[in-house]
Amino acid sequence: MDKVTGLTVGILSVLLALHGAAVAQPDAMERIDAIQILSEKDNQQALNQLQAMEPALGPTTPYAVRREYLNALMTVQVDAAKMEAAEGTVATLLKLAQENKDGIGVVLATSKAASIMALSGKTDAAITQLIAIEATALKTADAHALWRFYSTFGSAQLTVGRFETALESTLKSLQYSKERPSHAKTSHLTSLNLLGNVYMAMTNWDKALQVIEEGLTLADAVGSSKLKGTLHLNQGASFASLGRAKESVAAYEKALLIGRESGLVGLQGTALNNIGDSYLISKDYPKAELFARQAMAKFREAGELGGVATAQSNIGFALMGQGKIREGDAEVRAAIRFSQDSGAKTDQEAILGELGRMYEQVGLYREAVATIREQQALTAQLFRADREKSVATLQAQFDAVQRQKQIELLARENSLKDAEISNQRLQQIITLLGAVVTVMAGIFVFLLYRRVRKTNLKLREANKQLEFHAVRDPLTGLYNRRSFFDLMNGRTSNPNDGRREEDNPDGLMILDIDHFKNINDTLGHAGGDAVLVEISKRLRATVRDTDMVMRWGGEEFLIFSPRANAAHLKNLAQRVLHAIGATPIAVGDKMMPITVTGGFLSLPFSGLSEVDCNWEKAMQIADMALYLGKVNGRNRAYGLNRLLAPVEQVMPVLEHDITAALKAGMVELVEVIGPVTDAQTLVPPLESAG
Repeated sequence: MDKVTGLTVGILSVLLALHGAAVAQPDAMERIDAIQILSEKDNQQALNQLQAMEPALGPTTPYAVRREYLNALMTVQVDAAKMEAAEGTVATLLKLAQENKDGIGVVLATSKAASIMALSGKTDAAITQLIAIEATALKTADAHALWRFYSTFGSAQLTVGRFETALESTLKSLQYSKERPSHAKTSHLTSLNLLGNVYMAMTNWDKALQVIEEGLTLADAVGSSKLKGTLHLNQGASFASLGRAKESVAAYEKALLIGRESGLVGLQGTALNNIGDSYLISKDYPKAELFARQAMAKFREAGELGGVATAQSNIGFALMGQGKIREGDAEVRAAIRFSQDSGAKTDQEAILGELGRMYEQVGLYREAVATIREQQALTAQLFRADREKSVATLQAQFDAVQRQKQIELLARENSLKDAEISNQRLQQIITLLGAVVTVMAGIFVFLLYRRVRKTNLKLREANKQLEFHAVRDPLTGLYNRRSFFDLMNGRTSNPNDGRREEDNPDGLMILDIDHFKNINDTLGHAGGDAVLVEISKRLRATVRDTDMVMRWGGEEFLIFSPRANAAHLKNLAQRVLHAIGATPIAVGDKMMPITVTGGFLSLPFSGLSEVDCNWEKAMQIADMALYLGKVNGRNRAYGLNRLLAPVEQVMPVLEHDITAALKAGMVELVEVIGPVTDAQTLVPPLESAG
């Protein structure tokens, strides 16, 4: 073999290797994506498949594939309670991301590391770590990284009792979940679950149950067993707080079954512990101890030290209920110390309240008084919002329960300490204490009222934001697909003929930005976003006040124009094409000529019944008209005026091939040409329509 031939073979080998790598990358990404979907139903099987992929991912594997693989692996490992393995995966991803100077990978790895720290009881340290990378997360402008960051941040803030900031972070995670290019529904479901937890912590049970029901519906739609189990846990806890014991246990048992079927050890531990809680409430202490010990074993297997502490406190209460006071007290105090050291103030406050009641139940009044005081001091540091209670209810509850209980317990303690104190002296002490407590109660209730009012205002504002984002596109502020679906579902139609006013039907116009992929490639996604925002402004300024402009998806827009006849629709198309194409759009220091292509028709179409041609079919036909405009040179809009043949002949052809219908003379076509522009020289045409 001569040198030239050898060199040629070598070059061909390199090119074939590069081609193989390019082909392998999308295949690997698709496989990882499929495994992530599987993990929502069968976590162990997903872990097995990811581990089987590892040998094929070497140093020559593209970075994007390795990042996605490690991100999926560490999530599945945590759910499978493989904490040491997960920490190793996190470290690998963090090192790889730093070597590639990739902020997205750094945020994903650090957020998961913080989540693992919180599970092990190091919540304050986790929050410190998250605060340190918030600027990096925002700089990435990546929806996946920002969703992961804010959902982790919100969960940690909730654990330490920072309810207002937890709510703020949770709402941000909800926003970014919708913007993810993949797994958006699963991410949205995770954020919904976190929002339910926030409402539960604020004792807003009705709102919590409302969010949980929405989450369960979405969990069924996406097939997520993991999150469905967690939602059933929260549902059970809400039912328990409302005194609905049977419904509570039934929800816990559903969660336990899902945990066992999916191999989710932490979920099993929480379900077992909550069932044990129900037996504590009914004072069946032997069963409560049995379930609490089973829960502790599962939490230890999962590496969730916070869960271990919770189960340990339940074991202590069950032992105290069985008369084993010292043994049970030691278990509960150990759990309180862990909660205190880990910064889990809400857990610490709840355990103290239960311990005070248990001391009173077994006759240890002096210890009960001290514990209740300790709990009250901690409660004063935490925000307790309850939307359903008025200030009068708060004051009545405080006076009737806390003050009276404290006076009664102090009276018993004093009688034990000095039985010879005269009744008159005792009454003076009680009266003095009552006056002091009354004054303190008034101050406490006033301060609490101010915080409740302030936070309720924030909640109302947050709910308004949620309602706005439910029907609006976050980038452009235009209406989104959901708003259009709601509008179409509300259309009234006569089942007999389905007709509306033929002279003034409604109009549909779908628009697509020409060569938008080239715009993104040339200007970057930030530049593409700037173009979308400017086009949205021009569309709003062009249409009537009664018209509805929507971002249909990506670079597509939809205009719904009520009471718009054929002449109006044609004029509207002319105005839209000129509003966008006549004046270049400024992006940074560049002036970019941008054009759009559209398709339009009336609804009902050509006087047809909406039973024969509903809005979905009308959208399909308008979309085909748009595509016809793409094929014929772009920067134009095609509209269908009316049918030129019987509907039973035209519709079967038109629904599948608009070109065939036009060639056969079945429909009347209207063409609107956009303004002359040199956009084609600055933005090269693509090989295919789009």
